[in-house]
Amino acid sequence: MNSKALKGIALLLFGILLCAGSEEINATILYNFGDFPLAAIGVIVGAVGLYMVFSDMAE
Repeated sequence: MNSKALKGIALLLFGILLCAGSEEINATILYNFGDFPLAAIGVIVGAVGLYMVFSDMAE
């Protein structure tokens, strides 16, 4: 595995963490900002990470 695939896996895991903890992050850290769509951002980050992992395997 090279560095691009490892960065993709890291982004995928970070996206999963954002999706899983979005309610708690909004409740504790962003309590005065409103409901920020961290789950949607997590899905986008995870999709980018998934693309980085599988685009590297095709090369």
